[in-house]
Amino acid sequence: MRGAGTQAGGMSTLQYQAIDAGRLDAMRGQGADEFGNPWQRRTAEGWEPLRCCLRPARAGADIALISYSPWPLPWGTPWAEAGPVFVCHRRCAGYQTPDEYPPGLADRHSQLNPFDHEGSRAYEHITFVAPGEDHAAAVAKVMDQPGVACLHVRSATAQCFTFEVRRA
Repeated sequence: MRGAGTQAGGMSTLQYQAIDAGRLDAMRGQGADEFGNPWQRRTAEGWEPLRCCLRPARAGADIALISYSPWPLPWGTPWAEAGPVFVCHRRCAGYQTPDEYPPGLADRHSQLNPFDHEGSRAYEHITFVAPGEDHAAAVAKVMDQPGVACLHVRSATAQCFTFEVRRA
């Protein structure tokens, strides 16, 4: 049996996208996030979900907490929203397996926040996924809806952006 979000050849039809490394490099270079908040080093406790490499931080690692929106500035949509996210303080290797649901983030309470082909929220397909449930299968089910173009995985508890899912 094929895994959720895969096609006959075994390749994923979905792409799990971390925050763009170039965007993060620009923020690091200016010493602030896109909203002007200082780029500051923090020491990770070990639970923080890193949005640049889509894994939990290791205790003691250098991380940063920034304000981020998946919609680049200037915003051209009423759906834009920004919030706090953790990233590696220095550039990391990024997420290396974009055709797989990030395994280190599958044990969390998540909200699948889909958008239609015009960029509006597809309310009827918003889905909540709990730890122990098959996150990849839930994403595939939402992305299989003809009216859904992409979705943002968000924390169902803190409501912050985690990563984006698009068709390959």
